[in-house]
Amino acid sequence: MAHNNYYLDLCVETYVVNNGAVLLRLHEKYNLWTGPGGHIDPGEDINQAAIRETWEEAGLQVTLIGPRHWTKRDTSTNQDLVPPLFMNRHRINDIHEHSACIFAAVSESREIAPQTEEDQGIETRWVTKEDLEVMRVEDSRLREEIYTYAVTALELAT
Repeated sequence: MAHNNYYLDLCVETYVVNNGAVLLRLHEKYNLWTGPGGHIDPGEDINQAAIRETWEEAGLQVTLIGPRHWTKRDTSTNQDLVPPLFMNRHRINDIHEHSACIFAAVSESREIAPQTEEDQGIETRWVTKEDLEVMRVEDSRLREEIYTYAVTALELAT
């Protein structure tokens, strides 16, 4: 999806865990490891966007995981959303930035089947905590914050 706003767009990114491994996706524009993610569409809340982007980019149906000690408490007037584990703001170019809500999720499957043509052929990898430790040292495409997000998702899913 194209940018919604000139200066700042709200985005989501999701770190999906299955059986002790977390999914990383090599971002096609920036050549960096990330989780599936993208812009929040008009009318979507952040949970809907995280689930949709994961489906579109990886073909995975996921359940979002909230932070430790968080409990969903819907009422007759309020639907609780799963809160993000992290939030960040990062520069895309000289005039545009993204503010991202970072989520953890679990999936019953590891079968990657992107739902959009633009996501076909993107490199993905299921990695364990041990794999992340090696990548942290040997792969400059794994930024420190991504390492933190992925390890946190693994810890929450176990």
